[in-house]
Amino acid sequence: MNGFVLLAGDRYDGIISTTILEHWYKVLRGRAEWDEVGYFFPYTRVIAQTDGYFILGLLYAPFRAIGFDQFVAAELVNMLVKAIGFSGMYIMCRRVFSLPFHWALLAATLFTLSNGMTMHSSRSQLATIAFTPIMVLLLWQAGKAIAAGQAARFRTYGVLAGMLFGAWCLTCFYATWFLCYFGLVVLLVATIRGGRAGLIFAKNLVLKNYGSCAFVILVALLSIAPFLYAYLPKAQETGVRAYAEALQYTVPPADILQVGNKNLFLGKLYNAVLLKLKPDYVPPHEYYDTGLAFGLLVVFALGAIYFYRRGRAKQEFFLVCIMFATVITWATTLKVGEHSLWYFPFHFVPGGRALRVVAAYHVFLALPVIVIAMRYLWSRNLTRTAILAVSAILVLEELNAPALGLDRQAELARIKLSVAPPNECKMFYTSAWEDQSALAGPAEIYAHNVTAMLIAQELDIPTVNGVASFQPRDWDFAKPQQPDYDARVASYASKHGLTGLCKLNLNDKSWKVLRQSDVKVMAKDVNFFKNSTWSGGIAELHGMSAQESWGTWSNDKLVRIEFTESLPARFELHITGQAFAHNIGQNFLLELGTPDTGKQPVGSFVLGPEPEERVITIDNPNGERTLSIRVPHPVSPLELGATDDRLLGIGIRHMQIIPLPTPQPVRAQ
Repeated sequence: MNGFVLLAGDRYDGIISTTILEHWYKVLRGRAEWDEVGYFFPYTRVIAQTDGYFILGLLYAPFRAIGFDQFVAAELVNMLVKAIGFSGMYIMCRRVFSLPFHWALLAATLFTLSNGMTMHSSRSQLATIAFTPIMVLLLWQAGKAIAAGQAARFRTYGVLAGMLFGAWCLTCFYATWFLCYFGLVVLLVATIRGGRAGLIFAKNLVLKNYGSCAFVILVALLSIAPFLYAYLPKAQETGVRAYAEALQYTVPPADILQVGNKNLFLGKLYNAVLLKLKPDYVPPHEYYDTGLAFGLLVVFALGAIYFYRRGRAKQEFFLVCIMFATVITWATTLKVGEHSLWYFPFHFVPGGRALRVVAAYHVFLALPVIVIAMRYLWSRNLTRTAILAVSAILVLEELNAPALGLDRQAELARIKLSVAPPNECKMFYTSAWEDQSALAGPAEIYAHNVTAMLIAQELDIPTVNGVASFQPRDWDFAKPQQPDYDARVASYASKHGLTGLCKLNLNDKSWKVLRQSDVKVMAKDVNFFKNSTWSGGIAELHGMSAQESWGTWSNDKLVRIEFTESLPARFELHITGQAFAHNIGQNFLLELGTPDTGKQPVGSFVLGPEPEERVITIDNPNGERTLSIRVPHPVSPLELGATDDRLLGIGIRHMQIIPLPTPQPVRAQ
């Protein structure tokens, strides 16, 4: 209605998703490898740093091919996914749960307008929860076919389900993991409720159709192979989530009904009541508003009680299993104090350690909640007037002010370049935006990085910039307005041996080619090395974080400092620093020359939690110019309950090299 001027999402997540959609458009035209998205260069399989958007990319390509720009095409994909979800939910309710027309229509409406989905429409990959009804339909048809002895029909639906699952994994890991987690609990409940007779029945079906089952499983494994190929090595490279991080995104009791202030009918009312009861209430995280609407929750609770009391009625067996799975998995997302049952799915369900935003599970949970609620209302044989009244209340509860924050024309202007990059540019990085230091929130991390990502797609030139769910270990490209930003990029370029690096000034769209000599000079611009009586300086620096006002933290298990000239034959290393967490009181080992775990250290020192100076005398008979510090126990503050995911060990405040006279050999008389 606004002419596609303001679109769903924001300047940050919206640009990331559009970048990956544009990547798939390039892949389908043969202009890119499917697993290389063009940022975090020279890292490989970068598609696995965040969700892959594969199915969305397939839907996006036709819109781009007929002439829509990137942002309109992405918005049309969002609309199409909503239409798929609406249609799938309606058909599923009719065929799987036998709901009559009007209740199936209401279920599809509530699912499409679901509060949590609407509030987080900027995460278009999460919107693929809309594919859940289609998956349920395929699995339901496959189950009916195998029970009826229709092997060919079972293989058809089973193969389609397997292929959809593989493609969906490469689209949104969260959505597929939620489905698997829920399905696993449904199967456990069904096994318990079905007893020995149910297990024997299932066993006989599998044995009777083992060939067809093996074929379906093989197709499913082949379909998921690209996802595993990209994501398993990347998980080992970048690491997974710490439980403390996931715990932050579990749901406190106050947020069970929290639909957010943008909800038109419940939001402000609920928050006003909440603040009266709990004046110190503060939303715990950005997904605080995924709670369920009050009326829907009440109807679900009544339905759960109703179907539970009906006992083991055969026609309600599957529905009761879904009801139990809903309650059980929902309970695991809740947090009381600093305790949550999420500990168990996090540690014991495969893939659970990769999830951070636990509250997003409520977006998925809306589907079974709606199904149980609609089946219960249907069982009540309500009058037409009552049906209309209940429907109106349930729909009104889900209405939200639109979350429109992506200014299409502004973003098109940001990626428009007046001058093509020089031929020497093989990869690039960007400056800060002129107003970036004045922007609040995540701008210091996102604003320049997301623009670089989309420009990389337009130019077919990779960028070292980027931002994703998981960053490379040595990613240090936040806060570009700080004076050491260029030095950080240069250190990264030097570490990875990058040649042909250019800098794009985002404000005037000018390019600068960086020569290797420029990179060397920029890389040595660190403040903790100063006042040395020795003439050498730092040429390259690896394993350190961004410069801070007091100094800098290590960010790896090895800090390697390469100097511009050979170190003195004998010298004192004066270092003032502090140790972090598990490194307090432990030996930091010093090495000269090329780092080697088998090499004998030339010295060591121990630091406490507060800044201390250490002086170590080092002999350098071979004229080495590289000094390394081995960190005994690198640890992320994230693992200790904070939000910083760097691997900290030593904080260096001051370091200098002071040459010493070389001892003269004593002559024999």
